[in-house]
Amino acid sequence: MSQPFILGVNYWPRRKAMYWWSNFEADEVREEFDVIASIGMNVVRLFLLWDDWQPESTSVSSERLRDFGTVCDIAAERGLKLDVTFFTGHMSGPNWSPRWLLEKDEPAPSPFMR
Repeated sequence: MSQPFILGVNYWPRRKAMYWWSNFEADEVREEFDVIASIGMNVVRLFLLWDDWQPESTSVSSERLRDFGTVCDIAAERGLKLDVTFFTGHMSGPNWSPRWLLEKDEPAPSPFMR
């Protein structure tokens, strides 16, 4: 049985780069996923920056969850699969740790976090 050839891309919107979750625009994602699908790619890798997704040590952003659902729908409409990197804290040199993890006075959710 043959399997499809997987061809994908790491995705950041061209106008926002890594700051896209805090400035989410569904139409921008639709436009760019159209391009990705039109050139024959079938997988999109997304990075969930930790600070955008978990702004406080005890909660996950309901707004980001809603936006993620929209991205999933947009991908499915175009036949694209998603490869999601959860809570990216380090990538390509910079550290992207959430503010609450870096502040001394904020309690860590686990003793293993510091």
